This record gives sequence, C-alpha cells and structure tokens, in this order.
Amino acid sequence: MTIPPKDARGALREAIQACSERGLYFAARWAAEALNGLPLEDSVDTTNKQTKKSSGHASQYAEELCLNSSMESTRAPLPEHDKYLMAKTFFDLKEYDRCASILEGSANHKSRFLRLYSKYLASRGEKAGTGCAGGTCMAINREIEKIDSELSECFQAGTLDSFCKYLYGIVLVKRQRKSMAIKVLIESVNQYPFNWSAWQELGTCLPSYPAVVEIKPDLPESFMTTYFLSHVTLEYFNNQNEDGVEWLEELTREFPRSAYVKCERALAFYHAREFPDAAKVFEELIKDNPHRLDNLDVFSNVLFVTDSRAKLSFLAHSSAATDNFRPETCCIIGNYYSMKGEHEKAVVYFKRALRFNRSYASAWTLLGHEYLEMKNTYAAVEAYRRAVDYNHRDYRAWNGLGQTYEALKMHYYALNYYQRATAIRPYDGRMWCAMAECYEYLDQDLAAIKCYTRALLGTDQEKTALKKLPKLYKKIGDTEAAARYFRRSLEQLREEQSESEDTSEACIYLAIYERAKGNLVAASEYATEALHCLSVQHQEDAKALLRDIRSALDAESRRR
Repeated sequence: MTIPPKDARGALREAIQACSERGLYFAARWAAEALNGLPLEDSVDTTNKQTKKSSGHASQYAEELCLNSSMESTRAPLPEHDKYLMAKTFFDLKEYDRCASILEGSANHKSRFLRLYSKYLASRGEKAGTGCAGGTCMAINREIEKIDSELSECFQAGTLDSFCKYLYGIVLVKRQRKSMAIKVLIESVNQYPFNWSAWQELGTCLPSYPAVVEIKPDLPESFMTTYFLSHVTLEYFNNQNEDGVEWLEELTREFPRSAYVKCERALAFYHAREFPDAAKVFEELIKDNPHRLDNLDVFSNVLFVTDSRAKLSFLAHSSAATDNFRPETCCIIGNYYSMKGEHEKAVVYFKRALRFNRSYASAWTLLGHEYLEMKNTYAAVEAYRRAVDYNHRDYRAWNGLGQTYEALKMHYYALNYYQRATAIRPYDGRMWCAMAECYEYLDQDLAAIKCYTRALLGTDQEKTALKKLPKLYKKIGDTEAAARYFRRSLEQLREEQSESEDTSEACIYLAIYERAKGNLVAASEYATEALHCLSVQHQEDAKALLRDIRSALDAESRRR
C-alpha cells in the first residue's frame, strides 16, 4: 500500500527506533532527517491526528520490528529481552564478540540480527552503524562463511525478517553473488521499506541504469522507492539526469525541509557540472545545517574547480571545528592544500581520510590526482585502482587512470580506461577529447575524428573539438568536411573576439577553398580577415592569396 509522504510520520518514527535498536545508526539518522523534512503541521491537535493516521499505516510492521519494550508482540519472555538489552550495551561500546556471545541461542528476530551483525562487524574490524552500504571489504572475513550458511538456511526456510535479509544481502555482495543479493534485498525492502541502508546496498548492486528500470516494478509502492530511484539515478548513473531530476522534484515538493533532499539537489547540479548552482544550494544547506558534514567534500570539489580559495579555506576551518576526524573533513582540508599547490600536505590529509574509512572511493581518487600532480605515476595508478575497486562507477578514477597511462606513453592502456570513463559519462566531452588525443598520437585519424565529433554532443570541450576536427579532416584530404568545421570554428572564434593562430589558419584555408570553388569574393573576404590577424606567417600567406585573387578578379572582369 502506498504511504504518501504527508502520512509518513508514524512510519519514520518507527524506523528511527527500529534501526537504532539494531545498531543501524546511519539508517536511523536518515529516517530522522526525512521525518523532520516533512512540512510543519498547523497545530498540536493536527499533529496528533496525523500521527495516529500515520501509525495506522505502519502498524503492519509492529510485530516484525519488536518495538515493545517487553517484546510482547512476539511473546518473547522478559529475561530474553533483558539479555538483548545487555548485548545492545556491548554493541554500542563496540564489544562485538561479547554482544554475539550473549545472544547465542536467541530466536527473536531482533536478537538474531544483532548477533549476526556483531559477528560481521567483529570480523571486519570496522565501526558499527555504517549500515555496511557501498564498497567491497578488501579484508578476509573469517566469519562470513558461517554467517552466510546460517542466513541461507533460514532464508530457504522463509524465517528471515527484513533486517536479516538485508544482512544476508550484504554477505552475498561480499561473496560476489550480486544477482542473488539483488533478489534478497528487493524482498527486504518490500517486507519493510523504511530501512534506508537496505536501499543503499541494493543501489550498489545495480550495474547499469537499465537494471534500475528493470527492477522498478518489483519495488514497493512507497515514497521510499522515490527516494531510492532519485538517489541511485543521480549518484551512480548521473548521465540519466532527466528521470533523476523528476524524482528529485517530487521529493522536494513532499519533503520541503529535508536536508538530504537539498543535498541531492546540489549533487545533481555537481554531476551536471553546473557548479555555480551547486555552490548556491550547498551554501543554503550549510546555513540551515551548519554542523552537517555529509557530502561537503563534494562542495569542496566545487570550490576547487571554481577556484574559490577564500570559501574553501572557510569551509576547511568550519569543518575541522565541527569534527576533525571525519573523512569528509580530511578531504576538504586536502583539497584546500591542493589548491594552494602544497601537494605533499594534501596527500597527508587524503591518507588520513582513508585511515578513517578505507573504502572511501572519493578519497582514493583525490589521492590519485595529487600523485599525478607530483609526477608519481605509479602511486597514482595504485590509488586510482583502489578507487575503482571500491566504486567501479567513479568516472574520475577511470579518467585518472587514462591520464596516468597517457603520461607514461602507454596509449593503448590509456584508451581502455578512457573508454570506461566515457561509458559512465557518455555526454562528457572531456573524456572523448582525451581519447581522441590518444588516437592522434597513434596516427589513427579516423578514430580521433569520431571521438572529437562525439565530444560535440556534450557540454564540455566543444572548443577543443572544433579546433581539432578541421585540421584532422584537412590531414586526411576531406576538403568539404574540413571547410565545414573551419567555418564553425571561425564563427566561435569571432564570437569570442579571438585573433589567435587558429583564426588566421581557418581564414587562410577557407580563402583557398573558396578560390578553388570559384567564389573569389568570399575568398577575398577570408584572406583580408587573415591579413588582420597577428600571425606574421599567415599575414604573408594572406598577402600572396590576395594578389592571386585580385589577379583572377581582374582577369574575370576583362573577359566580361
């Protein structure tokens, strides 16, 4: 049954409690932000009425969630609940082995999840509450086979609740069984839609945008599905912007006060390379939530690209004052040092971010950028490879690998990585131009022409493509195509009021082309324009052309 956002308060309140009781603190925080993102109620009475209505919608989950303190909903004895409470205190203190040991033999859904989740975290040696969404653990998990065996048996028997199915999905992902993980996670979010960590884990399993479209009919009719579709489309498949923006607009209407939704808007602008708009939304977000650090490393990327040193400095200081040990803070400070050209210090902070979160793909990518700036190509390759290990959809890392191998003069390797980047960002002209330059180096002019032509479909690098295309067509002897692109290039240069070497070269070529076609007046105009350009060599060529054209015009007038 659909639960409209305006009726979601009760469901989200239950989700906060249910996720907190299972140690899924990031999912609980997300639910709290979503709850407080709903429109304000008119009065206390209206709020109470709305809460009752909302609770009615979510009551179907009450038994599975075991929210009653005495656990009467599952007829569990009170001593078992007392055992759970003690185990939960151990979990909160990160004593995972003690927590799991205390809960051995407990049959209650909540106790079983906490026991297996504790074993999982103990074997990984990671912080609790991350929800385990995103990335692949590189360490060997000594307990994962046992956890997999128990969950698989219970899943086949049909005795798993939605949270244990979520944990089973995580285990399947770690064991590289993503097809099965997708099936299990879809069951989890249908059984209980309000565990955001399950949605995030499902998003990491989907290899392409068509895969998102394929599973859409199997997802529950809930505002959570809209959140998921918006998140996964903009975060992972940002080239499919139209659908993602449509879902995001729907969420903005229904959750007008949500910091998460506002942050997603900023990320959408960032992925579309609309940096001024992204910066504006991030600034509004910080004003309303001054101590919220989520995704502010992306804001630091925006400030870096737009060369906003003063704003980046302020962001670095304010983030450090909030929490100096968050990976996002370290990346922000690293970007600040990188902007100052202090690459060694930037490396220190990116490495510090990775000490706090080894699977932080963005930090690996930024570290690779710094090593590339320092001409340490082998370290750059290693950093970029780690980035794509943790997030194979990070086009920046694939592009960085291409740049690194290009710097090493290994152009065939570079082409492979540029192709990976263009598959993720098919409308980003930068990667197409980089690939075209590799083909030029390899004297594969036709392939280079195709790449530059493809770059014209994107929003970036149009100038580079228009500069290169006519020269390549001239090189292969296609005079018609060369003339066509020289005209387009010249029109752009005129708009920019640029009198560069490219301007004079285009004018000379077009003057020769028009003269060969018998269009002497047009040829004279192009040659005259070339005469006024700054290139001395082209000025001499233009003078010679004008003499020839005038002679031809005089001869033509005498014939008449």
